[in-house]
Amino acid sequence: MEKTEEIKQEVNVTEAAEPQQQEVQQQDVQQENGSAANAEQKPQKKNHLVRVIIFLVVAAVLGVSAWHFFKSRHEDDYDYGYEYGDEPSYGYVSYSNGVSNIVNPDSREVIVKDIDWCHYCGESEEDPIVLFAKNGKRGYCNIVTNKVIVEPNTYTRAWIFSEGLAAVEKDGYIGFVNTNGDVAINFKYSYRGNPLSDFVFHNGYCVVADSSNRIGVIDREGRWAIKPLYDHIELAKNYAIVYNDGDFKKQVDFEGNVLQEGIIDDIYDIYYDVKYTDAQTGEPKVGSAKNNDFYEYRVGSYSGLIDSKGTIIIPPIYTDISSLTPTLFKARLQDWTSIVIIDQKGGVLSTVSK
Repeated sequence: MEKTEEIKQEVNVTEAAEPQQQEVQQQDVQQENGSAANAEQKPQKKNHLVRVIIFLVVAAVLGVSAWHFFKSRHEDDYDYGYEYGDEPSYGYVSYSNGVSNIVNPDSREVIVKDIDWCHYCGESEEDPIVLFAKNGKRGYCNIVTNKVIVEPNTYTRAWIFSEGLAAVEKDGYIGFVNTNGDVAINFKYSYRGNPLSDFVFHNGYCVVADSSNRIGVIDREGRWAIKPLYDHIELAKNYAIVYNDGDFKKQVDFEGNVLQEGIIDDIYDIYYDVKYTDAQTGEPKVGSAKNNDFYEYRVGSYSGLIDSKGTIIIPPIYTDISSLTPTLFKARLQDWTSIVIIDQKGGVLSTVSK
């Protein structure tokens, strides 16, 4: 009986221990599964962190590159233009830590540090001069001698060199410096918002304006070859074509002598509408007939009227002229909106609101 009781107790203990072992085994399995899951999550988190780091590095590189690109293209408020002179050669521009520098193209010695922009403006290999901007001012340097010939602390605008001279602007007036950086022609010519194509010498002469904003022509000494009396001047080799708005052009030499007056740019046929009956259908139609008695001519941006004998009927004061009838004309005023009706003698008959 005692052995039977002992056997029963052992069975009961074994049965009681089995659930506990199963719980322990389940916990072990869960821990193993959790460890496996953690082991899988750690590489994923690591990979995600690597991707984030790579993204940040790439973004930083792109950001610096973009900033450097726009800085190197910066021209502040003025256009120095590449259409005059050679395109910039990056052989004389270096980029370091987001800063643009002018350097000697052979030795790589830094000549000017931290510029806004630069432009090659020398006339030959003997004068390898670069125009540059720094802190809103203009300067010039020689990229062979490694010398700054004009410091960027005085001039707010500057132009390319032509015939050994370059225009620079100070306090609203234009003067000219030579390749040594010395002022060759004093500051007495008005700056009128001129583009880079202006203030350039051709065959010893340059078009400039006086203090009243009328333009004339000076020589390389700064003397008036053609007095400042005009609105427009077109330089040729041995003479200039000069004119004012609403007037004819003149051919003038560089001693101020008028060679020819009454110069115009071109002459155009003008047409007017005519009504007729179609011979086949018998229906009324509108056609165009050439006016053989009058012509439109152009002087600069303006039109006038001339007859077939060469007599000026209307001076060049309108933006365009067209024919309504053989002796009646429509002319547009310089505001490009208002229209007037003119007879064959040039008299204004009425004003028409458009």
